[in-house]
Amino acid sequence: MFILIVGGGKVGTYLARGLIKQQHEVVVIEKDARKAQMMTNLLETDVAIVGDGCDPNVLMQAGVVRADVVVADTGDDEDNLVVCIITKKHSRARCIARVNNPKNKLIFESLDADRPVTVISSTEIILGMIDDRVNACDLEPLARVGRGDLELVQLRIADDSPSRGKRIADVALPRGSVIVAVDRGGGDVLIPNGDTTLQRGDDVIAMIKHDTRLDVCTALVG
Repeated sequence: MFILIVGGGKVGTYLARGLIKQQHEVVVIEKDARKAQMMTNLLETDVAIVGDGCDPNVLMQAGVVRADVVVADTGDDEDNLVVCIITKKHSRARCIARVNNPKNKLIFESLDADRPVTVISSTEIILGMIDDRVNACDLEPLARVGRGDLELVQLRIADDSPSRGKRIADVALPRGSVIVAVDRGGGDVLIPNGDTTLQRGDDVIAMIKHDTRLDVCTALVG
C-alpha cells in the first residue's frame, strides 16, 4: 500500500519506519526542514517532502490522489482536519487522524458518513487505561468480544469477598453478566450453575458488559 503521513515528528517517524519494514510505500510531509532531515537520517532513506500538509499543492505533489491511506499526524487538530478535508476532495484514501482534544472527535467523524475518518485520541486512550486500572478493582480483561462492549474477566474470591460461601444464584450480579467458569486450581475447572458455591481462592471467569465492571467487582470481591 501507499501511505502518506502528514507530520514528521516522533510518532510520524516511528510510524514510517514500521511501515517501511512492512514493505509499504511511504511518503512523509513535514514543514520543518530540520525535522525532515533528522527523519531521513534516522530512517536511512529519503521519504520526506518538506512542505505544509495543509497546502493542496503539497499534498498533490506527495501523491495524495493515489494514496491508499493518509495519516494526519500533526500536533494541531485544525491542521489535521484540513488535511482530511483536502484528502476527501482529491482521493479515495482512508483517513486516519490524530486528535489532541477529544471534543474535536465529532467534527472529524462527521466529515464523511460513507467513508468516516478513523480518529485516534491519545487523551481518551490514556483516560481509558486509567479507568481500567484504577476505577474497576484493577480488573484486567482476558479478552474483549464484539465491538468491545463485552469482556471476559477474571476475579479472585478472597476471605473478605461478599460472595464467598454464596451460591452463584444468590450473588447480585448486574443483568447480562454470566459466570462461565470457576477455576479452583490444580486443574479443577468447573462449569458452574446457580447452585455452585463460591469458595475462597476461586478464580471466577465471567462475561460482562464493560459498563458493569464496578458492579461486578462489588458483587463478587467487594
